[in-house]
Amino acid sequence: MPSAPRKIQTAFRLDEGLLRRAKLRAKREKRSLNSMVEEALEKMCPAELEWPKIKIPKEVSPEIRALAFPRDFTPEEIAEDERLAYILSK
Repeated sequence: MPSAPRKIQTAFRLDEGLLRRAKLRAKREKRSLNSMVEEALEKMCPAELEWPKIKIPKEVSPEIRALAFPRDFTPEEIAEDERLAYILSK
């Protein structure tokens, strides 16, 4: 059985009149203000707008693979590269 999407509580500052009208509409439709706002946001932001998933090839070149793992630099390498020395000092 699929689990329900996780809900996160948030807060917005809305125009007082807009909030009053939204609450009135929700009451007339016998539903919560939350469900009404969530439905409106779903219409404005459909799931297909999510970032595309990146397909990672099965074989990754050794150069790219090397970037994924931290590396120990020699003192000489650090002394020769100002940017590297600055980054490692943070």
